[in-house]
Amino acid sequence: MANVSKLLHNTVDEHFLSNLEADQVLLRNARTKIRAFLRDAFEKSSVQYFGVQVRPKFFTQGSFAYKTLNHPAFPPGQQKDLDDGCYLPLSFVRGEKPSEAAAAFFAFVEAALADLADTEGWTLVKDKATCVRLVISSDGHVDIPLYAIPDGDFRHLEEARNMQKSATLDAKIDSWDALPSDAVLLAHREKDWVESDPRKIYDWFVDAVMLYKERLRHDCRFMKAWRDYHRLDDDGLTSINIMACVWKAYETIRGPFLPSRSDERLLRVVEKVQGFLANDVRIPPCGDENINRMSVEQRKKVVGKLQDLEAKLRETVTKCDDEARAVDLLRAGFGTRVPLRPDLVIIQ
Repeated sequence: MANVSKLLHNTVDEHFLSNLEADQVLLRNARTKIRAFLRDAFEKSSVQYFGVQVRPKFFTQGSFAYKTLNHPAFPPGQQKDLDDGCYLPLSFVRGEKPSEAAAAFFAFVEAALADLADTEGWTLVKDKATCVRLVISSDGHVDIPLYAIPDGDFRHLEEARNMQKSATLDAKIDSWDALPSDAVLLAHREKDWVESDPRKIYDWFVDAVMLYKERLRHDCRFMKAWRDYHRLDDDGLTSINIMACVWKAYETIRGPFLPSRSDERLLRVVEKVQGFLANDVRIPPCGDENINRMSVEQRKKVVGKLQDLEAKLRETVTKCDDEARAVDLLRAGFGTRVPLRPDLVIIQ
């Protein structure tokens, strides 16, 4: 039996998690420039464009905020990203019909960022339904989702706060009366506005990490790396879906049944995640919303890949008596970023 925990993570030598670390300097610098540029644009032109002057606020959300960001396995097809929400008070956008307000918000931000993109040599992408994207390098981009938030909440936003949530409400009627007045609304290119408050998922995940410690974050990153190595992002396996299923696995095997050894715990997680991803996935902050948007065929493909990963982990942890073989099994499952370090394997 092989203990490969030190291959996954340790505090002395190279390990899988260390090889997943993404250089965040470019993303952070781009975020700073984008925020400053948009603030300046709103200060100079929002009265002319909207009839009222406003200063937007910003909140980073998604994997960058959760500290689950991995370097992409296969750039440039896969990219690391930073999601930085741009927020306006709800009273500011309510002066027009919902469809016109959403379109104006997108148009204003795109016009401003087109100038910044030209200056920086970035690429502006305008075909994303829920954001404006700036590709800043061959392996990274920044997404700017656009939000309208109740004025009271807007006044109390802290720009260091990190948030994440997906759209839930399809707003097709072009009337503000059809939308909840006390909700955070996300501008959508096809649906005008959808209800979406990223703070709920952020708070949920922070609470989960407080309960289960960094091991939860580590296992989320391992599973995201597995997805990227097998290119299952192309099959709709999202990061929030992975986070939700790893958390559900922890909830199921919690307490004394959650192994302390990293490799044994990861095996248990992979066992449980299969069943979750074969069905709809729901988590408390999203209520009745199903966040597993994969089709039946996509689910079957992902579960099949998980079964293969489980077999490799099980052989490693329960049968393998050779250090080199243990490394090969782990690399076959998770990819070549698992280091070629048989000296970190302990045969028991």
